[in-house]
Amino acid sequence: MSYQNKIALSNVIDSKNNNFNLIRMLAALAVIISHSYALALGNRQLEPIQNLLGISLGSIAVDIFFITSGLLVTRSLLVRTDLKFFIISRVLRIFPALLVSVLFCVILGAYLSSFSLQNYMQDSELLNFIIYNATIILTDYQELPGVFYTAPFDRSVNGSLWTLPWELRMYVVLIGLGVLSYVLKKAKITFPHVQIIVQAIIVFIALSSTALYFYFHFSENFHWFYYKFFRFSSAFFIGGGLYVLRKYIHLNAMWVITVLSLLLFALYMSKTTFFIAYIFSMPYLVLCAAYLPKGKILKYNNVGDFSYGTYIYAWPIQQTLAITIIGISPTEMSILSGAIVIVLSVISWNFIEKPSMKLKWYFI
Repeated sequence: MSYQNKIALSNVIDSKNNNFNLIRMLAALAVIISHSYALALGNRQLEPIQNLLGISLGSIAVDIFFITSGLLVTRSLLVRTDLKFFIISRVLRIFPALLVSVLFCVILGAYLSSFSLQNYMQDSELLNFIIYNATIILTDYQELPGVFYTAPFDRSVNGSLWTLPWELRMYVVLIGLGVLSYVLKKAKITFPHVQIIVQAIIVFIALSSTALYFYFHFSENFHWFYYKFFRFSSAFFIGGGLYVLRKYIHLNAMWVITVLSLLLFALYMSKTTFFIAYIFSMPYLVLCAAYLPKGKILKYNNVGDFSYGTYIYAWPIQQTLAITIIGISPTEMSILSGAIVIVLSVISWNFIEKPSMKLKWYFI
């Protein structure tokens, strides 16, 4: 593996020679490790990174997902300027694999349930699980009848799905900007001016969401919905803002060392100081990890993008291990579930996700 010491983001952001697939896969595996502490021990507070940094490894991984998604999805909308293509692409990327994972959970639940198959099929929880998780835009649903009642943590079937409605809400905001762009063009506003307006709104959303995220994070008037909304919109639209401001951003290996040093110093000061430094530094570190390493590491892109499949199959596999191997340790759960889930994610990518994404050309 080799590195480019310094590079302008605008020179590489449209290139497919990047490490985003690998970054997302590592983030998905980090989620497995983080969740293993809660699901094996029954207490999410026992996660070591959470105790060290004040932020769990899973939270860091999810932030990476949203920063990356914000950058790439915003680029997709602004470059193509085709709202229909954008919507179809997002639907085909998310829902086919999601629907199969929901079916997988239903079948697994039928096998593991303490209910008879007839009672399992007739219970209202089954229908709720299918409807809410197959549509996912409003919320997820975590219970299946008679499933995971003895799990150490709780009886949730696929707890990772809770972030997907938030991801889709970010897409809805982008679609709103796409509609605004269409209306402005119909109003005879020139394309360059439309682009400037939309890009300015993206940067404004990033800045205002980050400010409000800090407010709700430190405020005594905590509200879970606003906190989560501004957390995810901050990460997502910071990613989008990075694309908008790409001409002004340079990636430098020496700056990475500087940023990491500042993070260590911030952690030395306090976990609160670290949190603030983390929010502002993580997007830059993600960009540097994506574009600075070159050479053989880029060959991972030839393998596939297994991160989504890893993310949506990990929790039910981990819960199954928790109830079948009593007393399993977090390390054992991470290794065993990781091995099983990688196989499932490879199948998902090659037989569901990749073929589904090709279907978008039939709708254009």
